[in-house]
Amino acid sequence: MSRNDFPKDNRLLSRRDFSRVYRKGQFLDSDGFVFYILKKEDERPRLGVVTPKKLGNAVERNRVKRVIRESFRKNKSRFSRLDLIVKPKRRAVFMDNSKLSEDFLNEFNDSNRGGNNGEYN
Repeated sequence: MSRNDFPKDNRLLSRRDFSRVYRKGQFLDSDGFVFYILKKEDERPRLGVVTPKKLGNAVERNRVKRVIRESFRKNKSRFSRLDLIVKPKRRAVFMDNSKLSEDFLNEFNDSNRGGNNGEYN
């Protein structure tokens, strides 16, 4: 039976983890998201989602986070060996869930330099 959860070892949790990605990672700005990407030795990908209050009310911010986490969870192989922080832009609030998920994956791949099947160089 495959695991369909989002365990703690796939999350950026501590302030130190976020600071390391911000400090040492690469900054990529796309139409709908800002990505901070740090390549690492550990194969397990980790995700952090930052949703500022200007994005919308708590319900809107939580929906956006939930959709991004679910897209990440279902496509972990695309993010192998990366620590990733995603900061959605305001337009994300106005998308339905499927469009938001699709844009998240497409914009990550479009931002990805080298484009080797969705894996970051």
